[in-house]
Amino acid sequence: MTQSLQILPPRSSKQRTRVLLIAAIVLGVLNSVAYHSASITGWIPSMHLTDTELVSVLVGSDIVLGLVALTLLPAAIAHDTEELREDSYIGPPSALVAGLVVITVWQIAPLAMAAGAIVIISISSRVSASWTIPAICASILSSLIAELAFHPQHSDVSWESIGFTALITLALVALGTVRGKHLRSLRRPPQQR
Repeated sequence: MTQSLQILPPRSSKQRTRVLLIAAIVLGVLNSVAYHSASITGWIPSMHLTDTELVSVLVGSDIVLGLVALTLLPAAIAHDTEELREDSYIGPPSALVAGLVVITVWQIAPLAMAAGAIVIISISSRVSASWTIPAICASILSSLIAELAFHPQHSDVSWESIGFTALITLALVALGTVRGKHLRSLRRPPQQR
């Protein structure tokens, strides 16, 4: 007896996307407020900034880039029903493009950090090296850009910070890969498991 494919109803998929978007917004706002509070008040001495114009630029760039990431999040985690019907189909290319944009800003804009983590898990759950490797590279690039352009209080690049971002990215990729393999195993008929 063969098991028919269980396709997620569009309504459930939309509800899941809404929940993830709301979680990314709430966590992003909390992260952004904590980050900018630390830079303004100096409760974390290494992050303290005294130049008010620089603080304004950093807050403004966080808001703009964070909103871009949050706006692209639904497109970045979008799935196509074709993915369930054919194992060789990874997903819509628009999801990869939107996802790479979100990941590229996740270390630059504190508002985008949760969205970036969600997208890394989503992309790696597709279990495709052609999607996962660019996501890892975009994450490391994001950390490097953040170090070079958005941490003016540091005179040099913090390779420890970039290494930490790489480790977090690999942990998220591992989580997404396990999730993707589990979901694929559920789609197979019992005799193929």
